[in-house]
Amino acid sequence: MTTLTAAPQGRFTQAEVEVLLVLDDDTGQYVAYCPALELSSYGDTEAEAEAAFEEALQFFIQDTAERGTLDRLLLALGWRLVKKPTPVYEPPRLPIEVLNRPAHSRRILTEQVLLPA
Repeated sequence: MTTLTAAPQGRFTQAEVEVLLVLDDDTGQYVAYCPALELSSYGDTEAEAEAAFEEALQFFIQDTAERGTLDRLLLALGWRLVKKPTPVYEPPRLPIEVLNRPAHSRRILTEQVLLPA
């Protein structure tokens, strides 16, 4: 399960997100998709798709930090804020339809990132 811990006195919050890496049969390209953040990328190889996802994730972090919209965005994406004993965001679960979709190649990656608190 992916969690994001709120750190009111810290500058950064650590997040762990799941990224679905799948080969698209129609295009022959690999797609990296993180449903919890609604971020995706693609590449000709798994490594290219992962690298492109890293770039998209960095842009997401920078953009939400500059705008001050991380909390609102996470809640809009279905994350829950649990405030006891330490504030923690809990994301929605990976939809079973995504996991059951036929594919020749599929992996679920875990991505650890630091987000501005």
